[in-house]
Amino acid sequence: MQLILIRHGRPERVDHDPGGADPGLTELGHRQAVAMAEYLRPEKIDALYMSPQQRAIETAAPLAEAFGHTANIVDGIAEFDLGHPSYIPGEETGPLTREELDRLTLLLTGTSFQTRVHQSIGKIIADHPGETVAAVCHGGVISSVLADLLGVDPMHYFDSHYTSITRIKASADGRKSLASFNECHWLREL
Repeated sequence: MQLILIRHGRPERVDHDPGGADPGLTELGHRQAVAMAEYLRPEKIDALYMSPQQRAIETAAPLAEAFGHTANIVDGIAEFDLGHPSYIPGEETGPLTREELDRLTLLLTGTSFQTRVHQSIGKIIADHPGETVAAVCHGGVISSVLADLLGVDPMHYFDSHYTSITRIKASADGRKSLASFNECHWLREL
């Protein structure tokens, strides 16, 4: 089977929401999502999954329309920042203090995050032998999957662009290989 992991489009900034920041996409993020869906349109996608976070839901919408699929929500592919009171896109954060970097690293590499991501991705793979499946998720999720696949410490972050595509091939006997990482040439036009 082929698993296509798609990072969400450019999200809005949320400085503080006591109920948990869950930003949607910026106008640019919506254009990125449409361009990515157009790029994938010639392919056959058998099923579509998405994180429960708004930025992933809005990114998945053009794909659902292009392929006529209902996108299934998988809580386990939510980002490590789920429920946090703020969301500041990486390009807006500026330099992080040592404490901020340590906190983010702990969240990204924590056992609970790693376990839920790997279990959720494993279930998606197991449920679709021989098929091509797309999952709209987050940079931390993609990095976690790649670290596991490549056998490296999850502290080594694989930075993916907004709406980029990472392709994983998985066989019925559990073997996985990386087919591509960070496909995003359609972003040049935006």
